[in-house]
Amino acid sequence: MKTRPGRKAFTLIELLIVVAIIAILAAIAVPNFLEAQTRSKVSRVKADVRSLATAIEAYAVDFNKYPFDLDSRGWPWYITDVISTPIAYMTTASLLEDPFRAKEPLGAARRFRYINYEANLAPGWVPSPFPGPFFNRWVGTVPQAQVQDGIEEFGIWKITSAGPDFTANPSFFTNELTYDPTNGTVSNGDIIRSQKKGVSE
Repeated sequence: MKTRPGRKAFTLIELLIVVAIIAILAAIAVPNFLEAQTRSKVSRVKADVRSLATAIEAYAVDFNKYPFDLDSRGWPWYITDVISTPIAYMTTASLLEDPFRAKEPLGAARRFRYINYEANLAPGWVPSPFPGPFFNRWVGTVPQAQVQDGIEEFGIWKITSAGPDFTANPSFFTNELTYDPTNGTVSNGDIIRSQKKGVSE
């Protein structure tokens, strides 16, 4: 490329090399950025379910029973609002959303899943107090052998997050695939915390 004496300019080849270098750096940086987002969401989920577990255990100390797995809006197997009202074991429990269920159309369906296996089994179950309606039980809706397997594996209660694959396991009572970051940051499986098991690592 000819220029006037005393002035220099980049050649087309030099410009193409610079563009190629920028494209290579972007190709490296973007996946790392997306992985960092996933890792931060996983860390947030683990912190949230630890807080929820503490609130559930505090509730059990006061009522000698773990919270029922139906909230006052009639949603089964989601975090219940009895740990927020009338006693605030955790003020935001019923509003706390699973970041991996953000695609769900309804706000309530975006919450963490919660199962009280005892409520699905015990014939003498007395539902949790205010707020209601807490008159329903799940006895008979889930095969009792499946409930017993869940109690044996997880204890009386379990909290789950859909995990980085954004898909909640449909058979969440038992036989759940547990999220493991060693299989890749975005891998299949739910993040689980239960009475018997700490949060999945």
